Amino acid sequence: MQLPKTKISPLGWRLAAATIAFSTFIALMATAIQLYMDYRHDLGKIDSTFEQVHKSYLPTIANALWATNRKELQVTLDGLAQLPDVQYVAVSEDGKLWAKAGQPKSQSVQTRDYHLSHVHRSGPMAIGSLTVVMDLDGVYQRLLDKFWVILITNGIKTSLVAGFMLWLFSWLVTRHLHRISEFAMQLGPNNLDKQLTLNRRAGPNAAPDEFDWVLHAFSRMQSTLASSMNALRESEERFRTLFEQAAVGVAQVQTGTGTILRTNQKFCDIVGYSKDEMLHRNFQAIIHPDGLRKNQTNMTLLKAETIREYSFEASFYRKDGSLICVNVTVSPLWQPGEEPLNHIVVVEDISARKKVEREIQRLNAELEQRVIERTAQLEDLNRELEAFSYSVSHDLRTPLRSIDGFSQALVEDYSEQLDAVGHDYLNRVRRAAQRMGVLIDDLLRLARITRTDMTHTPINLSTLARDVAEDICKHKGYNPATLTVQKGLTAYGDPSLLRIMLENLLDNAWKYSSKMPRPQIIFGRLAQAEDAVYFIRDNGAGFDMAYVNKLFGAFQRLHRDQDFSGTGVGLATVKRIIHRHSGKVWAEGSLGEGAVFYFTLGGPGPSENQMLHEAAS
Repeated sequence: MQLPKTKISPLGWRLAAATIAFSTFIALMATAIQLYMDYRHDLGKIDSTFEQVHKSYLPTIANALWATNRKELQVTLDGLAQLPDVQYVAVSEDGKLWAKAGQPKSQSVQTRDYHLSHVHRSGPMAIGSLTVVMDLDGVYQRLLDKFWVILITNGIKTSLVAGFMLWLFSWLVTRHLHRISEFAMQLGPNNLDKQLTLNRRAGPNAAPDEFDWVLHAFSRMQSTLASSMNALRESEERFRTLFEQAAVGVAQVQTGTGTILRTNQKFCDIVGYSKDEMLHRNFQAIIHPDGLRKNQTNMTLLKAETIREYSFEASFYRKDGSLICVNVTVSPLWQPGEEPLNHIVVVEDISARKKVEREIQRLNAELEQRVIERTAQLEDLNRELEAFSYSVSHDLRTPLRSIDGFSQALVEDYSEQLDAVGHDYLNRVRRAAQRMGVLIDDLLRLARITRTDMTHTPINLSTLARDVAEDICKHKGYNPATLTVQKGLTAYGDPSLLRIMLENLLDNAWKYSSKMPRPQIIFGRLAQAEDAVYFIRDNGAGFDMAYVNKLFGAFQRLHRDQDFSGTGVGLATVKRIIHRHSGKVWAEGSLGEGAVFYFTLGGPGPSENQMLHEAAS
């Protein structure tokens, strides 16, 4: 906008016009009040003249009329007609005009009639009347003349005052406003350090006025603008650096037409074009139709402000005609409520990821096929194991029963023919056959534990341990008083398998502490452990920790049969049961000082925890 080159500003003219209008209005109001007061004053003078006629002239006129002295009466009326504003006077008797002075000339008059009387012997007697007509035109003319005088003098005075105010406003305000406007028009990003100055004369102790405030405000505004411009330049430089050096492709696209306005080098590398080739190229020309439909659907939602951004996977056409898999993220460059002009497209090359995903899918398919094959192999092995178990259960038991039976028959039927050595040999044969039978039973039990289906339910281990201990003591003659079971021990697992586990652990504890004078067995849970860690402690024979790794292996025994009988399968069975419950089992011991077996059973879910709480209560 170009500023007009005028000596006097329109604002000054409007100020002068407003001053004239207001002064004129005030002058008119004052003139009206003054004229009204003068009018009331002139009317008062007319009333005074009427009063003077009544007091001074009325007796003389009455005497002249009683004496019928026309000459004296005429002289008196002529004198009365010379009074101010008196236009016409007349004396009449019974409707007959006796004398008059002056002529009635206008209709703006004020008339007053006086009764003439003469005092006679019998009292006052009416002898005629006096009519006095006062002219109001003179009053009006004087008011009109005074009006014009006041109006002209006030107009001259108002014009002089308005002219002086116009000049004063131009000198004090307008020229400085022109200077400020010219400075503001010339102000730009490159000269924000230039200071605004005004040609004003002010004393050293003069108080700051409005222009001082304006100068201070301009200085602060320039300082703020300079800081903002610097911050904007830094932000723009950071944005340009991030835009150009981003690890993903970035493009600015015109929303309405899809024209690419700006791209970074990474975007060009992805599609194989140079920056010059990408400028003003249409975004729809490089995206596969499947991705284009996704983009159009989401762009409609973005324009409607239903969503603030969106992402989708698509394929882009490269310059050589090949397709490349990318992940596209679109964000608007307009604020809510504004017209959608441009948006940002962020493109990430995911071709390597897609290749890895395809390789993972291929490997998963191969793995599934291998699982199917291995499952079939395991099923075949299980069938073979079942056949082996059947063979062991039936084919091996029959010879063992024959050996044991015929050995017993020899002892019973031919005992007299056998000496002590023969009897010892036969007893050894029978014990070996019986031990072989027990070993076969333990092996079959171990195999069944591996194949048995599991049913997880809440279990009160304290109650289960007492039941197991009662059965063991009943069949093997152990003293049940040596066992202490902690109350409220609960777990989540298969009841039958956990019973077998406790049978093996408690039977071992009684067996290896049976030679102690005061055997003690404790079943409880560690209080300080975060997870549920259960233990069975005895004060029996114990074991050497150097061989602890062999403790849970099948057929591994750390004591001689002469000291403690067994097959070496019990703890192997315990380990398999614990592992099937996703738990752990370990042991600590010392020769002659007893042993402690620890085990965990894995962690139940929230619903199982509630069931365990109910089982414990």
